[in-house]
Amino acid sequence: MPNQKIQLMRKLYSLILMCVPVFIGCSRMTFPWTTNSQTEYAIQSDDVYEARQLKTSSGTLPYRVAHLNPDSLPGEPALVLYLHSANGRGNDNTSQFQRQKAIGSIYNYMVEHRMNVLFLIPQCPSGQQWSGNRNLPSYLEPVKKLLQLYADSTDVQHRYVFGASMGGGGVWRLLNECPNTFAAAFVASGMYRNINPQMAAQTPLFVTVGDAEDDRPKEGFRT
Repeated sequence: MPNQKIQLMRKLYSLILMCVPVFIGCSRMTFPWTTNSQTEYAIQSDDVYEARQLKTSSGTLPYRVAHLNPDSLPGEPALVLYLHSANGRGNDNTSQFQRQKAIGSIYNYMVEHRMNVLFLIPQCPSGQQWSGNRNLPSYLEPVKKLLQLYADSTDVQHRYVFGASMGGGGVWRLLNECPNTFAAAFVASGMYRNINPQMAAQTPLFVTVGDAEDDRPKEGFRT
């Protein structure tokens, strides 16, 4: 059992590294619109992911869930959470798949490697933001409730979170407010102003920033 868990962790770390080129390609200025229609996305996601809703005091959270390879490894499954970018907002529980090429890459990797994983993809409502801003509160409380909902049915030591753009900002805030929750995290082009580096540094991280984010030179980013 310990060796199997170590192998699972290594595969999930490899997944994080594998997604680097996918997320870099998701820059808001360089990622092309998909040729699939919204209807095609709905059919695709319905075939693979079950549509559910979580009602909380902070609002309703539509989300999709897929349990991949449930018989591949004894014990509770690992948990992988994906926070989409701003263009996926809504309440149709489908739009979070649009222009999110990384979802398919993550899914395919986990299926091909026979990983026992619960894959969660929530949808942020229109007019909201995962991390919030000066004029808008964060919409992460429902996401925290979602994690709590699956805490008893997943391996709490093997939780992983991915986020791109607005979703990346949500990951930063989650790491800031919930240290030691995730075994590793991936942030692509995500910004959160009030992060405490010491809190975020408690989680192994892989962070990317696309060259085409805006006109500021890369030298202006602090390391």
